[in-house]
Amino acid sequence: MPKNNKSRILKIGGGLLLLFILAGVAAQLLFTKKVKKALSEQVPKEINLTYSEVSTNVFLGKISLTDINASSPDGQINFEAKSVTISGLRYLPLLQHGDIALGDITLESPKLVQHQKEKDTTAKKDNKAPSKKYSVDKVSIQNGGYFMLNQTLDSVATLVNVDFSLSDIHFDKETATANIPFTYGDYRLNTGKGRYALSALEFIAFEQMQLTPEVAGWQHFLLRTKYSKAELSRRITVEHDHYDLSIDEINLKHWDVGFENELPHLHLKELQLQTPIFHVYRDKLLPDDTTHKKLYNQALRDLKMDLQVDSIQISEGLITYKERLEADIDPEQLSFADIEATIKNLHTKGEGKVNIDINAKLMDNGPFTLDWSFDPQNQANTFLVQGALSNFQSESINPFLKTNLNAEVKGTIQQMYFTISGNELESQGDMKMKYDDFEFTVLKKDGLGVNKILTAVVNLFTKNGEKTDKDGFRHGNFKVERKQDKSFFNYLWINLQEGLVDTMTGRGKKRD
Repeated sequence: MPKNNKSRILKIGGGLLLLFILAGVAAQLLFTKKVKKALSEQVPKEINLTYSEVSTNVFLGKISLTDINASSPDGQINFEAKSVTISGLRYLPLLQHGDIALGDITLESPKLVQHQKEKDTTAKKDNKAPSKKYSVDKVSIQNGGYFMLNQTLDSVATLVNVDFSLSDIHFDKETATANIPFTYGDYRLNTGKGRYALSALEFIAFEQMQLTPEVAGWQHFLLRTKYSKAELSRRITVEHDHYDLSIDEINLKHWDVGFENELPHLHLKELQLQTPIFHVYRDKLLPDDTTHKKLYNQALRDLKMDLQVDSIQISEGLITYKERLEADIDPEQLSFADIEATIKNLHTKGEGKVNIDINAKLMDNGPFTLDWSFDPQNQANTFLVQGALSNFQSESINPFLKTNLNAEVKGTIQQMYFTISGNELESQGDMKMKYDDFEFTVLKKDGLGVNKILTAVVNLFTKNGEKTDKDGFRHGNFKVERKQDKSFFNYLWINLQEGLVDTMTGRGKKRD
């Protein structure tokens, strides 16, 4: 190639390269200017957005802000972040239709503080459809935090160490009118500690949480009363249980949550509760809460959501219950240990019965089973309970009986079976029991001695072995009217009380 031609090509190539560099520099300067102008003019002044630095890359469609602070006009929301980076801006949709299409949005160490306020029921919802389309391939949050404060600046909700990603986000005039005004694809959420105030008296908390479209889980979950037992009694005017629930692990499998016909729904294949330990305390020295207590049929039926849980598995559970009946006597507990339970077909709007099967140890020694079923759609709130207790060393329940019934027992319940069927107003059932050397001791009111007359009368009936069938069982029948200001478990308890009294002091033989 002639030397002159080669030189000319080099000059043209160099010129083109210089032109491209100048065009790139110009485009970068223009892009940066446009971004700064948009931040200055298009972000509403009342939002009070500040940042320390903005950097851009026109070729990558990238915008990055550092040390961001922003607040809403009413001061109810405050936001800060170490950085916010937007990348992958697509110019063609923007130039053709004004649509915003982005690759990634990444928030590093964001912190959102929300101040709770009363809902404005007079405000009208703005249903104005957007003229543009918005899409983002992926939104990521790294080491985020969320805090909700009430009007006295007490914490309502906290969530820390939040790592979150959400993909395939689309927002336009079609999605704007939905309960969730955008569509999305896959998501991942991992957090550290969280806490939420359920009410003025109770809160929930956990150490970790994970959510994906397929599974969800919580570790070291707690539901507790905010106050000590004594402080709770000082703060309330009627009876209210003091709760202390801890669960090592909660797992949800194959779950779906959303809205349908303006109604939230949660459909779940399986819920697993590992090692739930639940301590319940009630101060009976306070006035009764005389409001109507719903049976579980109605409680589920009245929930404003579509709930369907195919299976709940409970493993290695413990429940204890204490009642304070006397100011100067510390209450003893009734306990069910080694609880293994299965709940099938729990629903609010579905069909069929809820079936609950429980295996446990009463006072940590007597194997106890309970099969309980009810239909949430049954307006009469009917239910069926069948249970059994075997090889129960009755002395183990004496601390509870002594403080709650002023009585003690001796002997072994070899086998006890009962069936209870009922509804909102009344129930009936039958019981049969086989026992060895069973003996009641009725104590004096001060608990310092034995009421010999009542003890003799009770044992006259309970120790009479002539009133048993050929297999050694005594039989009883009972009927109970429900106290509608008491819970289902109180209803169950008074049925068992009536059954025990009739079985041990009645005819003994099975009625035809």
